[in-house]
Amino acid sequence: MRLIPHAYRHVPYYRSLLDSARIKPQDIRTLGDLENVPLTTKAQLRDLPDAEKTARTIDLVQCQSFSTSGATGIPLRSFFTRQDALLKNLAWIRSFTHCGVNPFSRTAAFVGRRDVKTRRSWYEYLGLWRRQEISTWEGPESWVRTLRQWRPQVYQGYVMTLRLLAEHVQENDLRDIRPRQVLSSSALLDSPTRRYLESLWGCSLIDFYGSDEGGCLAWECPACKGYHISSDTVILEILNNGKRARPGEDGEVVITNLHSWAMPFIRYKQDDVVTRSCREPVCGRHFPLLEKIQGRLDDFIVLKNGKKLSPHLFYYAVDPVPGIRRWRMIQDCRHRLKVEIVPTDSLSPTSLKAIERNLRQVVNNDLTVEIVVVDAIHVERGKKFRAVNSKFGGPGS
Repeated sequence: MRLIPHAYRHVPYYRSLLDSARIKPQDIRTLGDLENVPLTTKAQLRDLPDAEKTARTIDLVQCQSFSTSGATGIPLRSFFTRQDALLKNLAWIRSFTHCGVNPFSRTAAFVGRRDVKTRRSWYEYLGLWRRQEISTWEGPESWVRTLRQWRPQVYQGYVMTLRLLAEHVQENDLRDIRPRQVLSSSALLDSPTRRYLESLWGCSLIDFYGSDEGGCLAWECPACKGYHISSDTVILEILNNGKRARPGEDGEVVITNLHSWAMPFIRYKQDDVVTRSCREPVCGRHFPLLEKIQGRLDDFIVLKNGKKLSPHLFYYAVDPVPGIRRWRMIQDCRHRLKVEIVPTDSLSPTSLKAIERNLRQVVNNDLTVEIVVVDAIHVERGKKFRAVNSKFGGPGS
């Protein structure tokens, strides 16, 4: 693995990290050897000056830089050489192609930046992978105006952004806002939202798992009923209590980006939880599979005994109950789960009791369930909305 010697020689942080573990680059020859390298967190890299976490031999001025959304409260600026940024883009293009996206289609990409990119790439002038960015800091009315001007066949964006758009389209009976394909990313895709979007627009939805640090980590394959891991661009470890998770077992994601020469990411904690698949690919592509994307660590509700509950459980407890327009759960103290409900006209006392009963079964009466009916739940523009959030599920909690 050429990345390890490079990082050891040219990146002060990794030299210090390996020296502290008494590891030399030549000691790392297999994936098993890589597991001896200590883990690195986003907070560790964020707190370092650029000179400590980037390669001294690479001119950062000539690099492309990216900033994470900061959904965890820890935004991180990362640097990639132009070649590595190109490889990241090609990995995304490959996943889109595998999912049946036509390279001549126009895509509307909803992004979390206020200022969208207007400059076209060279291949767009050839009619390939044409992409119009739409800022999520704007509102649905603005999105619709851009969509009508651009007339894209593909919509790509955060799950909640797509849902907000769909609700606006449905409420206003906008029949001309109708994509042929929908690509979701950057947040937990729950089954009710998938069904809603697919039903409204009459097309399939494909989910992607990626990050600024690692690029396209995995993409959904309908034939395999799972997510293919981009194993030729990133080493994706799934750890349960520090050990490699078994097939069918949940675990935390740790990545080593094989194309991050300017600012290496070696055994970097993504703070996400996924499930390793028990199945082998059947579609002819030999990339290994993830069974499910469970969510971020701070999407997990924590019981008194420390057990963490997947956000999927809470979707199943609330979504089947009638009379709910939108909801959000917040664990703001160790012993309480606060549930905000935006009602429809059909919400009844029976529905509220059913929600409370379902949630008590999920948390085994370990937490006090407080249900509050509200007029609206604020979705902060430009940010990822998470329906389940705990102050105690994240790293170090």
